[in-house]
Amino acid sequence: MKKLSNKSKVINLGCRLNFFESEIIENILKKEKGEKKIVINTCAVTNNAVQKSMQAVKKALKDYPSSEVIVTGCASQIEKNRFKNLKNISKIVDNKFKTNPYSYTKNKKVKEENFTFPPIDFLSTDRTRAMLQIQQGCNHRCTFCIIPYGRGDAVSLPFSEISKRVEKILSRGFTEIVLTGVDLTSYGEDLEGKPKLGNILKRLFKLFPNLLRLRLSSIDPAEIDEDLLELFKFEKRLMPYLHLSLQSGDNLILKRMKRRHNREMVLSICSNLKSFRKDITFGADLIVGFPTETEENFQNSIDLISECQISNVHIFPFSPKKGTPASKMPQITKELINKRAQIAKNFSENIKKKIMETKIGKNETFLYESDKLSYTDTYFKVMTFTQKNKIKSGSIVKAKVIAVNNGKLQVKV
Repeated sequence: MKKLSNKSKVINLGCRLNFFESEIIENILKKEKGEKKIVINTCAVTNNAVQKSMQAVKKALKDYPSSEVIVTGCASQIEKNRFKNLKNISKIVDNKFKTNPYSYTKNKKVKEENFTFPPIDFLSTDRTRAMLQIQQGCNHRCTFCIIPYGRGDAVSLPFSEISKRVEKILSRGFTEIVLTGVDLTSYGEDLEGKPKLGNILKRLFKLFPNLLRLRLSSIDPAEIDEDLLELFKFEKRLMPYLHLSLQSGDNLILKRMKRRHNREMVLSICSNLKSFRKDITFGADLIVGFPTETEENFQNSIDLISECQISNVHIFPFSPKKGTPASKMPQITKELINKRAQIAKNFSENIKKKIMETKIGKNETFLYESDKLSYTDTYFKVMTFTQKNKIKSGSIVKAKVIAVNNGKLQVKV
């Protein structure tokens, strides 16, 4: 929860894209005058996320009885009636319009139209890196996922608009740009000529020589095109970190999830990239305890994490979402799911620790944000020991790693 200058607040739950949108909403409210507003940006990725969203709304209604309480996000989009039944909510904002400034004013109405990408004018200037959404929604229907019903079908931001936004972001002094979306690698399917993500990145790097650092959010292994692979191999301005929407390392479970990749594809991608770019690291999302998952299925996921040396694993204990095909499949007990989640967490943390320890005594490059927390090019957390205000926020720093402590590389500058 963040307190704004006009005493309005935005409460964010959920994914990185939600976080980006919440910052846009914060900046919209900062420019608003009038009644105090409390905006809750909800999440529906799991049942637990929906429950947390409900609790956040109830708490806001209790803590701010005289304020206007506004609810938006995937949970309130998918389970609208459940949130409507809560008394004293001022408004539920459609997920398509939550970054539209008119959604938070009483005097103006939002036109009922298709999704429009958040205006760059409300981008937060308090950060060293800028997030730029270039894709929204998803055309795929994985058996466990409810998010397409909250975000809609895939929509892409045309290259002409991307280039305008990149130019504005760079002119404001941001050091790094992160391209984000719901299903980023499906970019272009709705546009004329169906341009792939790799093609868009190549054009951006050519058009903007001053674009020195670019990152991507989560990538679907089934949709990585040849241009994108080439960029990860040879383009130093594309940061050497690839986060994969993995979900499982077992082919049978992947098939039951209705995913379009298999473990062999992931192994090939990781091996191929590592052979050209030795410093590249990998992250992944992993669902543990999917219906029918046997010990062997689970072990295949653990083995894949090991074989690819995935250093940043986001583990999601399976939670059946009502209305999804996976909710009707034979379920595994919560006890076993939690046990496997803990095993996966311990295993992946151990891999991360071992990789980090190999960096002691070596130089690492990172975008400096603060002494307490920055991120290396390969997306490891960094704690910096330096004189106060010696390093300007947004600077690119190269320093020797002296230790690993509490999941962070420690460097001295």
